Amino acid sequence: MSTRSTPPPLPGTAGPHRTWPILAVLTAATLLTVTVEMLPSGLLPVMSADLGVSESAIGLLVSAWALTIAVVGIPLVRLTIRLPRTPLLAACLIVIAAANLLTATASGLSLALTGRILAATAHGLFWALVVSYVASVIPAERLGRALAIVLAGPTLAGLAGLPVAAALADVVGWRAIFTGLSVVLVLIAGVLWLILPQVPSTLPVGGGAWDRSASRVIAVAIAGGLVLVGHFAVFTYLTALVTQLGGLPGAAIPLMLLVFGVSGAVGIAGSGFASDRYPRSAIVAAATLVTVGLAVLALSSGQPVVFITGVAIWGIAVGAFPPILQTRVMRVSTTAFRPLAGSIVVTVLNLGVAAGATLGGLLLDHGPTAVTLIAVTAAAVGTFALMLMRPLNTPHDGAR
Repeated sequence: MSTRSTPPPLPGTAGPHRTWPILAVLTAATLLTVTVEMLPSGLLPVMSADLGVSESAIGLLVSAWALTIAVVGIPLVRLTIRLPRTPLLAACLIVIAAANLLTATASGLSLALTGRILAATAHGLFWALVVSYVASVIPAERLGRALAIVLAGPTLAGLAGLPVAAALADVVGWRAIFTGLSVVLVLIAGVLWLILPQVPSTLPVGGGAWDRSASRVIAVAIAGGLVLVGHFAVFTYLTALVTQLGGLPGAAIPLMLLVFGVSGAVGIAGSGFASDRYPRSAIVAAATLVTVGLAVLALSSGQPVVFITGVAIWGIAVGAFPPILQTRVMRVSTTAFRPLAGSIVVTVLNLGVAAGATLGGLLLDHGPTAVTLIAVTAAAVGTFALMLMRPLNTPHDGAR
């Protein structure tokens, strides 16, 4: 495989017979790492009781993770830009596993938090690399579908990984869950090392890491980030909105989460085809659908059927949007800039989590309608910006 950094995409190094094993191991890796990320959310009571702290203190183990990724993602990619991708991906998983063991053996919150910060550091680098890696080994015409498969990992983590871990924790304890995931991560790192094609850095020797596609990447990422701010402003407080806005009983909360999760899976399933068939239009369509779904929620005002419809539309759209956004960023980026482009998107995603959750929390005291209205506004502004960017010529686009 050539290591030149010319604008055209690198030819896919994975033949048809190797594509599925590559995507399978990367999907397993994304599922496991996101399960590790979310674990404290599903184990709040048992972890707080064992470590002798409040449940809100355990929540710091989640928020610190997102903040760490936002801070270290871009600098770490710049520091490792010349290293070969495959061993670096495997090393990230091993570091996450080791740091996870540190949390598993922690006797107090401070040591558990240290383990989480170390794991998040490696996780931020892993996520910045994995998208650009897929773009390097999968032919351009199949990139959208490939990324949709790999990025299904986080959805599977929410639908299966976290619930299974939470259920098992009642039997074997939370420390055993953390330890078991560390063991599986090491095994996946070994499989990854064995079957993934070796991909060296595409940065030219003596060249800079910032290039002509940087402004396009940042513009798309920021616009996409605004859409995600709207999403997370509502999603973070969905359980409260089910009763306050949807007019549904508290017993309906699990059903609404199921509707959202299944709808998200449908969105992911269709995102790959949409990205490959309509490389420029898919992101605008997905962002528009996110805005429409949030608007339906805002207008539901105690009408359960309208609220459920809004959740379904929003779930489909937000399931499709992240993989479409990642694919779009890879296409507007030059080959050499893809690793940094991936880190920019990861940073924006985590800032979107923090900003959306904070914004929603500040407005929730003013009523559920205030939360949904600001969410619709943020998503609409991001969608409009993406519409303005649609005509831009990019290195990896087709005509649509």
